Amino acid sequence: MVVAEQKGQSPFWFLTGNIRVLVACRVLWSFSTSIVYPFFSLYIIALGGTPAQVGLINSLGIISGMFLYPVGGYIADRMGRVKLIGYSTYLYALCHLPFVFATNWQAVALGQFLSHLFLFYTPAMNALQADSLPPGIRGRGFATIRVVPGAVRIIAPIVGGWIIASYGGGDAGMVQAVRLCWGIAFVTGLVIATIRLKFLKETIEEDTVTESISLGSLPRIIKESYSDILGSLKWMDSSLRGIVVIEVIASLFIAGTAPFWVVYAKNVIGLTPQQWGTVLSISGLLGIVMAFPQGVLVDKLGPRRMILISMGLAPPVIYLFLHAGGFYGVIAIMCAMSLINGLLMPAFSTIIANLIPRNRRGRLYSLIGERGVMFSYGNFWGGGFLLFPAAAVGSYIGGHIYQMNNTYPWIILPLAMVVNFVLAVRFIKEPERAEN
Repeated sequence: MVVAEQKGQSPFWFLTGNIRVLVACRVLWSFSTSIVYPFFSLYIIALGGTPAQVGLINSLGIISGMFLYPVGGYIADRMGRVKLIGYSTYLYALCHLPFVFATNWQAVALGQFLSHLFLFYTPAMNALQADSLPPGIRGRGFATIRVVPGAVRIIAPIVGGWIIASYGGGDAGMVQAVRLCWGIAFVTGLVIATIRLKFLKETIEEDTVTESISLGSLPRIIKESYSDILGSLKWMDSSLRGIVVIEVIASLFIAGTAPFWVVYAKNVIGLTPQQWGTVLSISGLLGIVMAFPQGVLVDKLGPRRMILISMGLAPPVIYLFLHAGGFYGVIAIMCAMSLINGLLMPAFSTIIANLIPRNRRGRLYSLIGERGVMFSYGNFWGGGFLLFPAAAVGSYIGGHIYQMNNTYPWIILPLAMVVNFVLAVRFIKEPERAEN
């Protein structure tokens, strides 16, 4: 069903209810985490880690996230979304404390493992988000959900760079500044958990919620969650399976490159942390300005077409990062990447939501995520159970590949994206009827 829009209606009329709450929470998260995550790899190195250990830490986080994702998706479809999201957010916030008190890279590894373990509520949140956006405006909806928090991300990296500089720069200043920023993120997480529990509304009908969670039921829930994976795989059509293959390839190579954009920019190109923060802010601003128009393009021209355009542009732009030359060249490359992400995220999110019915979204999102392919420049974000193994391997070997030759990641990643472009042309098809 395509939603008819009335003449004179605000283009943001869908920004109500759950969507408004989710966006508000993402704004809070965006400011607190975007201060620190652009410098996460540098923080690990300042605590005595090596590029290989940067890859190891990111790999540990991805592996831990894999364990409970199917459980989160199962609970979301069978027992509801909101309570799982709220209470799990409290647990996730508490897992920021090892980052705050870290004195070595091993403590950061522990924090990364624990925090990603409790992100198993993500499939429920993604399902709630898709449930709350009607077909026909999902391109604009997903773009807006990205763009409003993105407005905060414009200033956050600059603030992070300024805080590091105010502590004197260098490794000692980096450690002190990042600890402070993680403390801000911890407090913000507690606030967000409270908001989510109080204001989010359930989208699963009461008559479909047949049971509640208890300690005694957990072993059975875990068993059934993993047993249901095979059934979900059998349910997928060829287009959804094609998307999964593309996501697995992308996860492997994007995760291997993501932590090292900032490292290469600092150690090879010669940018300071403040300049890197400025680069991300400028590219983020462009992404914000263009996000809604790009979302409209997804709705008007179709998500498949936008996926093919953006995936075709990605390989040469990624490779050109090696030839950026300096501050302004890096700005140009990252602005181009921002535009590519601005098409990829709403296009993939729309086609995936259109392919999956409401009563299966939690479980399917737990396997494949909700946003398809999206390029990261720090931690590898997003994904699902089927993507985590590839992302974990990519993160681990990415550090060793970077240590072997610091140009290899930006040669390998474009080649992988060429393969994905060919697969997208062959397998991704739009459904005849979009699911509600």
